[in-house]
Amino acid sequence: MSPVHPSPPFDPWLWVRAWNETWLAGAWPPLSCSLRAQRLAALLGAARRGSPLYRRRSGGAHAFEDFAPIDKCELMQGFDDWATDRRITRAAAEAFLADAKTVGDGWLGGDYLLWSSSGTSGVPGWFVQDAASLAAYDAIDALRMRGAAPAQPALGLWGLDHRFAFVGACGGHFAGVVSMERLRRIVPAPLQPRIAIISVLQPLRDVATQVKQFSPTVLITYPSVAEALAPLQRAGALALRLHEIWVGGEQLSSAQREEVQSAFGCTVRNSYGASECFSIAWECGQGQLHLNDDWVVLEPVDEHLRPVPPGTLSHTTLVTNLANRIQPIIRYQLDDRVRVLPGRCRCGSTFTRVEVEGRSGDTLHLPDTRRQPVAILPLALETAIEEGARVTQFQVIDHARRGGHTLELRFEPAVTDPAAAFARCQAAIGHYLAAQGVTSTRCSFCAEPPRREAASGKLRRVVQGPAGGARATRRAA
Repeated sequence: MSPVHPSPPFDPWLWVRAWNETWLAGAWPPLSCSLRAQRLAALLGAARRGSPLYRRRSGGAHAFEDFAPIDKCELMQGFDDWATDRRITRAAAEAFLADAKTVGDGWLGGDYLLWSSSGTSGVPGWFVQDAASLAAYDAIDALRMRGAAPAQPALGLWGLDHRFAFVGACGGHFAGVVSMERLRRIVPAPLQPRIAIISVLQPLRDVATQVKQFSPTVLITYPSVAEALAPLQRAGALALRLHEIWVGGEQLSSAQREEVQSAFGCTVRNSYGASECFSIAWECGQGQLHLNDDWVVLEPVDEHLRPVPPGTLSHTTLVTNLANRIQPIIRYQLDDRVRVLPGRCRCGSTFTRVEVEGRSGDTLHLPDTRRQPVAILPLALETAIEEGARVTQFQVIDHARRGGHTLELRFEPAVTDPAAAFARCQAAIGHYLAAQGVTSTRCSFCAEPPRREAASGKLRRVVQGPAGGARATRRAA
């Protein structure tokens, strides 16, 4: 009889191999190029042989450039033909993901780990990892992503002597929480790291209370959460003695870094990844993001999907995950805008430097019943809408009026029934805000499309609008 909760995939041999290759690639640059070429050739071969979707759409393609770019919508529509293991089907994945109790469990006999994306681009994604891809992510995380020199991993082996507080999106099979659950379960009991998983969907005061009670030495969260907790640390309400703060999932601004580092008195480590490719870039001691050139191919491209030169901010980005041959990600369109920086970093690493404009939003401050401001974190509000209303193509604009705040909802044209979508969003927002102690904020619907930034064309999902604001076409309490 199979266990109720099958262990997530872990292969000691693959783990040691990935660790050694990743360490050597950082110490000897020519090996990085060689491994990249070998892994790319193996990935393309696996896709041609084992993925009906790629075999059908790529024709007789053999060179990397012959594979046409692909997006999440096409991959999800062809989910049953995507993976190289024919046991991986939409029906099996949907049944597994529908059960919140299976977060972190091994899937299909324990061969795979399955997680989902939040649907920021409009379509939620389901992504399958095997022991080989997870071993690569583990090696990158331990050896590079915490800003350590190649010869000395930060915090030792995964930092198992530390207390980790993960504050993120819970209640679903999201990559962050699934990864933390896996780490907690694959490490032998005597060495098992002390991990607290805290939902960001709670009121900030409850998040702060749980973080304080756990008293971590490493905080793992989004930049907006770390920034929101900083005033509490300054006031002495948290009294945390952190060794490091690890942030990701949102764009980290220089102002946020300065505020968080000053408040907590510790190093802030930034990283860049996605559900599709968990470990894309790591931050060095100089505060520069470096691509994991041996494990990923990143192509900054223009609006016509043509390469842009170094130093130019891309319109979008194509990513190829060299670690995952079970569910190939080849020239996949990310929404992020990336600039490759020319020249070599002062840290000495030869890995490509990049700047990323990724997911970001404004932290809103809405009044509770005592008219005291409550911080509403952008990623938490987005997750509440995505999960509660099943709407992914939206924008929320906060308008502060004399009578209070109104959250204006706008939808992308692809939302086919805006009235029904608004009703679901209104209910989801109301439920979420009530849990935060915010009951007087209203919701309104605007038929205009979401606002994009004039200079970049970038869409921010949660925006602090000007006082007064635009007139809505529909309004509800």
